[in-house]
Amino acid sequence: MTQLTLCMPSNRNLQHSASAIETALIYADKRDCRLVVSDNSGDPQKRARYENCHPRLTYVVPDGDGGLQNMASALSKVETPFLMPMGDDDEIYGLDDKQPLDLSALPGDVIGIRPQTFVWTNEKGVQQVDRFSITADDAGGRLLEYNGKANGNNGLYYSMYRSDLFKGLFSLFSDAHPTHGGYCDWALSFAFCAAGKFLTDTSTVYRYDLGRWASSSKLEAAKTSLYLQAGLPDTAEHFSALLRFIDVHVFLVSLPLPDAQRRTAQMANARLALRTFLHEVTKTPDQYDPEVVYLAELTGQTPDLDTAFQISLLIIDRLQEGLAEKYVRFMKAAGGAV
Repeated sequence: MTQLTLCMPSNRNLQHSASAIETALIYADKRDCRLVVSDNSGDPQKRARYENCHPRLTYVVPDGDGGLQNMASALSKVETPFLMPMGDDDEIYGLDDKQPLDLSALPGDVIGIRPQTFVWTNEKGVQQVDRFSITADDAGGRLLEYNGKANGNNGLYYSMYRSDLFKGLFSLFSDAHPTHGGYCDWALSFAFCAAGKFLTDTSTVYRYDLGRWASSSKLEAAKTSLYLQAGLPDTAEHFSALLRFIDVHVFLVSLPLPDAQRRTAQMANARLALRTFLHEVTKTPDQYDPEVVYLAELTGQTPDLDTAFQISLLIIDRLQEGLAEKYVRFMKAAGGAV
């Protein structure tokens, strides 16, 4: 039985996406898996080349042109137990001299298989190679483990996941998240790490193109653009750690975890993200409204995590009025209460 589907939401034209699609098709043939390309590029040459071109490829054109809708379109065609998201500027290869892991034989506490990830730029080639696994038994421990191993890039996102888990978390994000921001990929990865272990399959190589994230001179502008595209003000970068704290906290509510495991993960998330935000406010108070500074101080004095989360919503409302109410609805959609 075919176990895996590669999911590629594609917006680039034929010239700039062909290498990604072609390597994915070769990989699909070698590893008996499927490829779904949801293409909103509007490029007629690309459609002519890939529509009905290969028995392992499902090529679809979504109704809209948004990135979120494109991903949802790709996921809707997945029928296998595992799926792997893939960027249309990345490449994937199966090594013939290494035995791939058997997805059908994975232990139940393993929710993801990550490839060897080659972090790459067009100017400098391979910048680093990531082969780490996430294997802590405790959900909170896995968050801390990922934070320590990620080394500044979120290549783990491009892994093979149990389809039901990935689709469930993506559906919550797609249906209920207040901003649908592209900056949320880190929060999603932390949530996946809490959900279960990630092993590494060294027989698969994933070339992860850093693209606009490769240049330090353009990095800040790229980050700011993600918040602006999500409808947030340009000051949102100063609230990035707080936004991640809130997002991960809500995602964790939705996961099928024992309550004790969920709580350790939420505490680890607060340690990593909320503490970072509070430190930034203390270090650079002039970047924030005086009320934000006051609420941050109050949060730091609060021993109860649920109360700290509620105050965090008050803070985020100072970033954009009405955002707190949207996050309350997001929490309710996840199955929690505020």
